Amino acid sequence: MQTTAVFNNCSLLLIKPHIVKEGLAGQVIDLILEAGFEISAMEMFNLSRPVMEEFLDVYKGVLPEYLPLIEHMSSGPMIALEVR
Repeated sequence: MQTTAVFNNCSLLLIKPHIVKEGLAGQVIDLILEAGFEISAMEMFNLSRPVMEEFLDVYKGVLPEYLPLIEHMSSGPMIALEVR
């Protein structure tokens, strides 16, 4: 699969499942663009609980809401954006 990601001078932005479920992702994307950022890549995906635990492992024992965050982030589709 070809990508538009440039992996340079960028940040990862995740639109969480509740925003996607509520149909608000477009509004979030509009705000990002209105703020002057470029979205160079975008993909919708689901992450299983074990994968989400690995992704957020650095926050284990640091964030009191770590387990609820894992549960939420693995509860449905998210949108990943490469923002420049």
